[in-house]
Amino acid sequence: MPAVHLLNAAHVDALSCVHAAHSATDAHTADHEHTVGLLAKHIATFMGSSPEEAEAIGLAARLHDVGKMSIPPAILHASGVLTPDQNRIMQGHALAGAKILQTAKFPLMRLASQIALEHHEHADGSGYPYGLRNNQTSMASRIVSLCDVYDALRRERSYKPGKTHEEVCQALSNGEGRITPDIFDERVLRTFIEHKETIGKIYIDAVRSTH
Repeated sequence: MPAVHLLNAAHVDALSCVHAAHSATDAHTADHEHTVGLLAKHIATFMGSSPEEAEAIGLAARLHDVGKMSIPPAILHASGVLTPDQNRIMQGHALAGAKILQTAKFPLMRLASQIALEHHEHADGSGYPYGLRNNQTSMASRIVSLCDVYDALRRERSYKPGKTHEEVCQALSNGEGRITPDIFDERVLRTFIEHKETIGKIYIDAVRSTH
């Protein structure tokens, strides 16, 4: 998406207000969104985006999980692995987030809405909510998709330990469980691996800034 008019100050403030509201109700998810946004901004830069476009992608990515505000707390904060029925409800956050954000008509929020909708789609068509393939989603969404998985794997949860940076890089490159290289945009994954040392340092700084 062209960066023209994406960084209107009032629009950035509006997006920040939505993120702050989400943070007040779900600090864990908001911290995750903040970290994903910083990673997405840098990967977009590494891929050749202009500073303005990379900044817009990073800001919009901070709302990629805003639809989780619609998920029942018992599911959102479950202490174990979700049941199939609970997982289907959780997957509804992508559509819910897009609907919340599409009510604002300015470009930055439209970008955020698109990312919210598409960040769980996979390059091989195995994602949700629509099973879209790589050429059917925006590059911004493909960047956020990888950053989302990276941060999720790094974080410790009640039902799993967090992985090290090197462990996650191996999982993204070679596959592990449900994670395979085929679910990511090839160019995004290649850029991530080429800059993995820098990204690892950015991640540590990002996590520290949220605590």
